Amino acid sequence: MTVTVNAVDWRRHAVGLAARLTEGGMITDAAWRSAFEGVPRHVFAPRFWALDSYNAPARLVDGANPTQRDEWLDTVYSDQFLATQWALHNGYRMISSSASLPTLVARMLHLLDLHDGQRVLEIGTGTGYNAGLLCHRVGDAHVASIDIDPVLVAEATDRLLWLGYQPRLVAGDGTEGIAASAPYDRILSTCSSPGVPACWINQLADGGKVVAPFTVGGALAVLTKTGPTQVSGHLASEQAWFMPMRPLAANPITDGLLVEQPVLASAAEQHHGSSDMDPDAFADPNFRLWLCLHLPGKARVIDQVELVDDQPVRTGVVVYTGEHRAEARFRNDVDSVGSVSVIQDSRRLFDCVEAAWQTWQRHGRPDRTRVGITARTDGAQRAWLDSPESDISWPLPT
Repeated sequence: MTVTVNAVDWRRHAVGLAARLTEGGMITDAAWRSAFEGVPRHVFAPRFWALDSYNAPARLVDGANPTQRDEWLDTVYSDQFLATQWALHNGYRMISSSASLPTLVARMLHLLDLHDGQRVLEIGTGTGYNAGLLCHRVGDAHVASIDIDPVLVAEATDRLLWLGYQPRLVAGDGTEGIAASAPYDRILSTCSSPGVPACWINQLADGGKVVAPFTVGGALAVLTKTGPTQVSGHLASEQAWFMPMRPLAANPITDGLLVEQPVLASAAEQHHGSSDMDPDAFADPNFRLWLCLHLPGKARVIDQVELVDDQPVRTGVVVYTGEHRAEARFRNDVDSVGSVSVIQDSRRLFDCVEAAWQTWQRHGRPDRTRVGITARTDGAQRAWLDSPESDISWPLPT
C-alpha cells in the first residue's frame, strides 16, 4: 500500500535530505543529488518499526495513521535506517528487511562510480528504494535487482511501477545473480556476505566494479574485475553493517552466523594467564576488523560491558566458537603484571587474538583502507595489506 503525501511536502523533505547529504560530503555528483531529490523515500517505507533498547522491532509507525503521520514523514526523510520487516528467530524479533541509512546509501552509490549507459545489478532489493535511485540515475532498462524474499520483490515491483519504473526484479538467491541480464558494469550488494560469490565475478563485465559489504568486521569492499575470473580491490574507510545474505526467506539469519556461547571449561581444564595488550585496542574498529580477519572463521568476539555511573564501560571481551571459549578481563590496577587477565580452554582462542594484535602493531596499526581483497571464481579469496602483490597476504576466514 502506498501512503499518499502531498507532492510539495515530500519534495521539501527529499530536497532537505539531499542537501544534508551533499553538505556532509556523501553526495558529490549532481546526478545523484537529483536522484535523492526525485525519488520519494516514503513510498518505499509506508510503515516501519521503531526499535527498543535492544535494537529489536518494538513499535509500528504507520504513515496511514493520522496521529503518527508527522513522526513517520520526518523520520523517513532523516538520516536513519528503518526496520521495515522482521521475523521471529528463536523467540527473538530479528530485522529481516530495512531501508538503509541514507548516508551509507549515498556513499556506496558514490563508490559504485556508475555512469550513463552502464548496466547495474543490485543484490538485495529490500524496499526497492535503492533500485529506484539507480533507475533515476541510469534508466530502469539498465537496472536489475534480486532478493530472496518474493514478498519484498512483489512490493518493490508495485512501488517502482507506481513511480513509473520497471527494472528487472527477480525473487531468488542473490549469490547466483541474474545471468539473464548479464554482463553488468556494476554490482552493488545491500546485504553482507562472507566473500564474493563466483556468479558475481562471472556476470561482471571486464573492468566492472563490485561494491559489497562483508560479514567480517563491517568491511565494505570496492573491487574491480582485473581478469576473467578475478576481482580485486581495497576496503573503503566506512564500516558497513548490513543484514547477512541468507538462503531462505523464512529464516532472517544465515545458518551458522549466530553461534551460542559455550560455558568455560572446568577448572581443571582452564588455562589462566595475562596479556600486555592495550585494552583500548578493542574499541578501535580498525583493529577489530584486523582481528576478525585473522580469527578462525567460526570465532566471534563480543564485548563485556558494565554500567559505571549509569554509563556503559567495556570491561573485557569474550572470544568463542560453538565449542570453545576464552574470557579476557581488563585490569584497573596499574601495578598488576599484564593489563588483561585471560582464562581459556585447550583451544587457546585468546592466543589468536594476541597474535593478531602483534601483527597489527608490527605493520604500523593499519587502518582498513590499507586492507584489500582478491577473490576468484575457483573459491580462492584472500586478504592482503597495501597491494595484491604484497607478501602480507592470508586466506579470508570461512
